Amino acid sequence: MHPDVRQENVKKIINNPIDAFHDEQLFLKVLNTLGWYEIIQITGSDHLIELLNDATISRIFPEGRRRYYSNAKRLLSKYTLSPSG
Repeated sequence: MHPDVRQENVKKIINNPIDAFHDEQLFLKVLNTLGWYEIIQITGSDHLIELLNDATISRIFPEGRRRYYSNAKRLLSKYTLSPSG
C-alpha cells in the first residue's frame, strides 16, 4: 500500500471511524490487524454490531478468524443493551 493511501486511511479513521469503516476493504484490514478490544474502543459495541454484517464476516480470512467474529457478533447482539433499554 502506498504511504499516501495509508496516511489517508489513518486520517479517515481518526476523524470518523464509523464512516471510515463503511469502506469494507478498510474494515476488513482493521479486523485482521487490530485486536478485539482495540476495535471496540474505536467503534463502540453498538456500531460494531452494525459493521459486522454477514457479508463482511464471510470475507474474513482465515476461517478461524471468521468464526471468531461471527461468535463475537452473536455475543455482542445478545449482551449489548439497546438505547431503549
